[in-house]
Amino acid sequence: MTTTYKCNIANCAIFIIFLASFLAPSSSISIPLVDKLFQKITVNITNDADHDIQFMCGDGVHDKKLYTMKPGGYMSFRFHDIMFPLKWCYVYLGESKHGVFWAYAVKLRCIECIWSLRNDGIFLLGPDGEEPKSHESFLKGDYF
Repeated sequence: MTTTYKCNIANCAIFIIFLASFLAPSSSISIPLVDKLFQKITVNITNDADHDIQFMCGDGVHDKKLYTMKPGGYMSFRFHDIMFPLKWCYVYLGESKHGVFWAYAVKLRCIECIWSLRNDGIFLLGPDGEEPKSHESFLKGDYF
């Protein structure tokens, strides 16, 4: 007698969430398995403006307060692409240019997302020397 199991969307989602929580990076034993199962994403942000920039990113390290990035300074963070993560950053480029943007979202299609903070805006640098793309997706709203 053969038993077949059907995987509906709810059961699959529960299984994936269980698997992701079981393989959480907090366990050193599970890290090699997580590395094999899920892609590692890197976000790099560089201050290419001629002044200090205030920032805060939802990366688990820089999300408690505003930090200052000096001209030429940079920060980066890495994470596994588990369950379509979204990583945000708030930047203050000046009185008229500040807000929250998605530093990583699946739709950006980057494994290494390289951001340039400039006097005139935020730019996502393209792979293979492509021209940087201006990123005008500051989310509207009150932040503080």
